[in-house]
Amino acid sequence: MLPVLVVAAALVGQAGAAQNATVSGRLILVEDGSAVEDAAEFEHAVVYFRPDNLDAVQAPAEALAMTTSRRQFQPRVLTITPGTEVIFPNEDPILHNVFSSSAGNRFDLGLYGRSDGKTHRFDQPGLVRVFCNVHPAMSAHILVVDTPHFVTPNDEGHFVIHDLPLGPGRLTLWHERAEARHIDLDLHGGELALEATELPLTIRQLGQQRDRIRRPTRRGRY
Repeated sequence: MLPVLVVAAALVGQAGAAQNATVSGRLILVEDGSAVEDAAEFEHAVVYFRPDNLDAVQAPAEALAMTTSRRQFQPRVLTITPGTEVIFPNEDPILHNVFSSSAGNRFDLGLYGRSDGKTHRFDQPGLVRVFCNVHPAMSAHILVVDTPHFVTPNDEGHFVIHDLPLGPGRLTLWHERAEARHIDLDLHGGELALEATELPLTIRQLGQQRDRIRRPTRRGRY
């Protein structure tokens, strides 16, 4: 596990009597000793801040979507808060069986064809690995975080998180193929500009999964 960093970041501008703070920085993805230049990789990264003193997080009123299309999950990484419902529409002319065996958020939607999809509510914080029991190469991640303060970096790895509460908390930089990096911060208002943070991509991308719940038995075109 990568060490937790305690960073004294530079204050930009005058904090004054600010009631909130902003954190900015850059994530550098590294693979085989070199910086990753593929902008699409940053779509699979998440940066989030969890204050030590966090009020109850409200789930969105409407369900979010993770679609099955062309035998792929779209998006491949979805970040949500506890209590969020996610709907899994099937846009393919074939059967899918979306499921996860991740502890705390296990589910199995069963076989279904092209439709508006089925819904599952995710109540426990943590990483949910999502698969299709019909097509083993299909995989995705749902990251359930107990904080509303999260963003996806832009295609150069830059990120900005606005309207953060003052006080101590932990910033986490996450990518589906890396061990998360944690940085402890104490926010006093204004903007904290962090130095660039490297995240080595050392984990194989999910693909042929073996932890299946069952093989579907209903007839249908797979």
